[in-house]
Amino acid sequence: MADPFDLVLTLSLPAALEEEVLDHLLSHPEWVSGFTVSAGEGHGLDASLQTAMEKIRGRARRRLVTLLIADANLEPLLASLRAAFRSPEMAFWVTPLIQFGRFA
Repeated sequence: MADPFDLVLTLSLPAALEEEVLDHLLSHPEWVSGFTVSAGEGHGLDASLQTAMEKIRGRARRRLVTLLIADANLEPLLASLRAAFRSPEMAFWVTPLIQFGRFA
């Protein structure tokens, strides 16, 4: 069977948006077959530091959502995310997927 995934889409979002974004992804099984969520911290000129602890540390709590996606599904998914989440606090990047497999 040919590998159905061409790309890796990574979403970076505030921890406060995690459940809402994950619910959105789960509501689109036609584009999203699964994902991984990781905790992260963001630092940079555009980082919005919300809590006192974030301001002291200089880093914002983030969630990184990583999903493998077919090229044909990327733009429809991004359009749906843009429409649902009009937030400068959310960012994304796309990288090519060279290989995907399982060990069993």
